[in-house]
Amino acid sequence: MAELEHPSWCDPAHCTATTPRPEYRAGETGYHRSAPVTLDHIPNVGDAVFDPDLNPLVAHLAQPAPPWDPVTTVNIGTALDPQVVSLAAGRARTTLRQLDALVARDAGEP
Repeated sequence: MAELEHPSWCDPAHCTATTPRPEYRAGETGYHRSAPVTLDHIPNVGDAVFDPDLNPLVAHLAQPAPPWDPVTTVNIGTALDPQVVSLAAGRARTTLRQLDALVARDAGEP
């Protein structure tokens, strides 16, 4: 059986990906995961409060292990619930550009 290849951003301490076995069941192959990054200076979103020490807002990359499609997602959530928002990485770039344009309106930028 071929060795499992990890994306360059995959962090062994957070990766749950395994090589599929012939008798695998859905969900058994896990995910390649990056180390989470803390999104600082965001005290809350709506009613959700982010405590930087107890329950910080975090983001990480994830990609399902074979045989599933290798779509990389950006997951944003908390340490306790890390997948509140999950976007395909390409879509995340587009979303960030759209949000940047929206916020620029508030700052009076063209």
